Amino acid sequence: MKKLEATTLTADQQKFFNDALAFVASVDKDGNPHVGPKGSVTVLDDKHLVWSEVTFAHLWDNIKAGSKVAIVVADVPSHTNVRIVGTATVHEGDDFAKEYAAKVGKPATAAAVVVEVEEIFA
Repeated sequence: MKKLEATTLTADQQKFFNDALAFVASVDKDGNPHVGPKGSVTVLDDKHLVWSEVTFAHLWDNIKAGSKVAIVVADVPSHTNVRIVGTATVHEGDDFAKEYAAKVGKPATAAAVVVEVEEIFA
């Protein structure tokens, strides 16, 4: 993957993030990596991705402790992939979290995690 100069997702990249299963990576306070699938990742706008957090496990703990995240989507047959790196902002119990949870069919207790795109790799 090559780092792109842009920090704005193209229409094709946005479609890719909306259509493919995304995997989100973070690190814990000791630098140990964690990665897992997040089926609700979607594009909020050309500079932000969002997902509905319902597991509240390792990734959640890492984000709450200040970890940056990497989110990758890939298409195996075409060997196409896009990865973003960014800073996560957590929405818990606010109107945004509730509206996003309803939009993606998650419980009202779900949090919404918004990630600002700071780097793009393709």
